Amino acid sequence: MRAAWIREGPPGMSVLAGYMEMRNNTSGPQVLVAASSSAFETVMIHRSVVKDGIAGMVQASQVELAPNVSLIFAPGGYHLMLMTPKRPIRASDQVVINLQFRGGNVLPVAFEVRK
Repeated sequence: MRAAWIREGPPGMSVLAGYMEMRNNTSGPQVLVAASSSAFETVMIHRSVVKDGIAGMVQASQVELAPNVSLIFAPGGYHLMLMTPKRPIRASDQVVINLQFRGGNVLPVAFEVRK
């Protein structure tokens, strides 16, 4: 994982978004199936979509990365929806989000909070 960050929201904001670059450096596919963090009540994998000219989001049950492929989680695409912060989240904070992969591997990733 590279460039992992969370967009800082206004005080009292109950939903934030997390972004990162995922790279699969293995010889087999890697499948992200869930994410969690002690800093939030719920973390979900989402993807921004446009359907019939209307922008929205859909929850992704998993994200598969082929061998030697990168996927960027960015505004307007895949992202982590970070629901109900358990404490105020401010610029320059570090928040650990655990990425859970098929097969049981869990990768803790430090996300930097940015304005």
